[in-house]
Amino acid sequence: MRLRLLFITIFYSISLGLSAQVTVQVITKKIEKSFTYRKGYEVNVEGEKAEVIVESWDKDEIKIQLELTARHPDKSIADKDIEAIKYVADRVKNKMYVRNYLSKSEGAAEPQSLLSAKYVIYVPEECPVYLKNYFGTINVSNLFNSVKINSEFSKIGLNNIQGVMNVQTRFGDVLGTNLDGNMKLTSRRSDITLQDIKGRYDLSAQYGIMRIRGTKDLLSLNIDAEKMDVFLDNINPSLFGYNLTAQNGNISFPNNLKFTHLQNTDQVKRIQFKPVTEYYATITISVSFGDIFIGNK
Repeated sequence: MRLRLLFITIFYSISLGLSAQVTVQVITKKIEKSFTYRKGYEVNVEGEKAEVIVESWDKDEIKIQLELTARHPDKSIADKDIEAIKYVADRVKNKMYVRNYLSKSEGAAEPQSLLSAKYVIYVPEECPVYLKNYFGTINVSNLFNSVKINSEFSKIGLNNIQGVMNVQTRFGDVLGTNLDGNMKLTSRRSDITLQDIKGRYDLSAQYGIMRIRGTKDLLSLNIDAEKMDVFLDNINPSLFGYNLTAQNGNISFPNNLKFTHLQNTDQVKRIQFKPVTEYYATITISVSFGDIFIGNK
């Protein structure tokens, strides 16, 4: 493990009638650990006020780079406060545990500095990853087994993921691109954007906007949304069956699509479309207090 202290001076201006310069002292601890990877190992990360980046590489090794930072105009305060950030980076049987948390000495004052952490984790592409984060960001790319995320107030980015994806988020937007597998997503007060998706998707969301751009290899899509508008684009209707329901909302679709209205009242609108092919995947969308928009690009 390597532990280094990095001192950086940053200048920024604060306007209080007259422009004034304030010097912010930044104290950083850098930790690096590596573990030999074996089949069946997994990585568990629990971050707080953290930026978490997980990427795959072609080595049979799990590499963890952790950077802890304290920012304050007074260097002595930043030096003291950074000691309150604790971390764990250890292996217990087949699990790699990585965690940062706040732990001040008994009787000590609350830290005055702005504290944060940044993880950069490299894993073999088949390594399962389980992430928790609060008040930060998560970015995961190029994994081909399983990803599980549970976060609050954290933006989530998923790119080129195959396999099982389980995402729970509150107050954190999700952007997924080039996904292939089985996804279960539960969100509250988050905007969801999924592009170029294949496989099976079960999405449950409250409050926000959902945008889905699929491919011909989409096997099933189930959306249950409340107080949310849902936009569906680039999905050829001739390949899929649609069951769409909007309670206290509207359904919009291109005029050339021959949907069947099963119910059309002020409170409930239900439409259905079945392609001429015998075997087809089904898209089921149910929205309460929101609208459904179907594109045909």
